[in-house]
Amino acid sequence: MGSVMIRVDESTRDDLTRVATEDLGGASADEAIRRLLAEHWQMKAIAAVDVYRANDPEGWAEYVAEADRDDRATAPAVDPWDEAA
Repeated sequence: MGSVMIRVDESTRDDLTRVATEDLGGASADEAIRRLLAEHWQMKAIAAVDVYRANDPEGWAEYVAEADRDDRATAPAVDPWDEAA
């Protein structure tokens, strides 16, 4: 992919540079934006799940029960971390 320029206020650029340096281990501006966008998507997904859980308690209960069944169906018969096994 090619690169393009975007216009941002100097204070926005400075904030992005600070976040990239201090919070993201010296990441580039591109990587910082990618990580912040991924974090934003995750927050939206969590919010959507919260809305679903609040607005459809029966559907949420069915979802949790199905996920629990799936977890048990794919769980190993013996826990490799269980020293007694």
